[in-house]
Amino acid sequence: MSDIEWLIKYEREGTKLDFKKEQYHKEKYQDLIKDIMSMANTPIDGKRYIIVGVKDKPDGTKEYFSIPREEIVDQATYQQIVRENVEPNINFSYYSVEIDENVFGVFEIDSCNNPPYMMKKDYKGILKKGECFIRKGSQQERIIRRDLDEILKFKSANYFNDKISIGFNKNLNQKITVTAISEVKLPSMIAKEKIESILKRRNEGLKLELDNQLGLNAFRMPILDPFKSVPYEERSTEELKKNLEDVEETYNDNDWYYIGEEMSEKINLTIRNNGNKYLEDVSIELRVPNDIVKVMDRVYSEPMSGFDYLANTTFSNVNDYYPDVIKEDEYFVIREDIGALKHQQYTEAFNEKLRVYFGTNSLNQNVNWSYTIFAKNLPNPITGVLKVEVV
Repeated sequence: MSDIEWLIKYEREGTKLDFKKEQYHKEKYQDLIKDIMSMANTPIDGKRYIIVGVKDKPDGTKEYFSIPREEIVDQATYQQIVRENVEPNINFSYYSVEIDENVFGVFEIDSCNNPPYMMKKDYKGILKKGECFIRKGSQQERIIRRDLDEILKFKSANYFNDKISIGFNKNLNQKITVTAISEVKLPSMIAKEKIESILKRRNEGLKLELDNQLGLNAFRMPILDPFKSVPYEERSTEELKKNLEDVEETYNDNDWYYIGEEMSEKINLTIRNNGNKYLEDVSIELRVPNDIVKVMDRVYSEPMSGFDYLANTTFSNVNDYYPDVIKEDEYFVIREDIGALKHQQYTEAFNEKLRVYFGTNSLNQNVNWSYTIFAKNLPNPITGVLKVEVV
């Protein structure tokens, strides 16, 4: 059973549905204009229908008045009369259907996304320029201020529907694939191995040699003099034991720099406004499950000391541009203010790319990143889900 057949047989007249006994003829074109306008102005989603050849009786039964096929009015005739008298243009079609040997005419009104629709000129002295009508239930009325407020609210709420696109790049891909890090050897781990190796050889009474067999001589402990560092091999056993106790704290910044800048994926989102007006005061909130991945809460700078530190006279504080990242229950919550979202342009959501670490526990997982976009002229936030496949 088609949708139209269901409407004819089982539905009653209402906000989205009107029945007419006969087609609109020239002497009744003012009724056609009012009926189409009223349906189009109703602040609801979905298609609206006027079905010709049906009488909806008070007891709920229907009486059918089949239209002779040779008398079906051409769709262009109806479209022209409405287009000449109503602004902006209302998109509708008129066609015939046959159900149980009865022929019906069907007005299908769709894409009513630019209300209010109103008379742009007088028509036969019956309809006046500027008049507006709206359908409420099975009745039609002139629009009043409260109706207009509802229409404009509906229009604003639905204007950006399907016009805001978001994805992982300018192709606006809804899904990306990343590779999990299978093995990580942090600087603190390397330093720990180095210290333990030296202590073991000392305990065994072996002569220490300044060698590079572990490839670890780059790791040196800073002392009070910022311009000098002492290799582990030249430190006393007591110093090394203390260094071993403090190794994780000592290399904390090195570890986080290594995870964030060397091992993490650097990810941004791209948003496109496909409408024809700005989206104002835009912000975005992204939720990422924290049991699978790690989102860095800031950009970690490479640790420096001595002359290297003093020589680095041009500091660029990227964290001023990094989004806010907090841990909230089971999620990392990432927030960023974007500002105006210009139309017909690509805009990166984050001024500085997110650092996201995908460890072994994320392997073979599909991670859902849920997003919410807020804006001043967006009554209802836009929500959706992006996917990250980890292999």
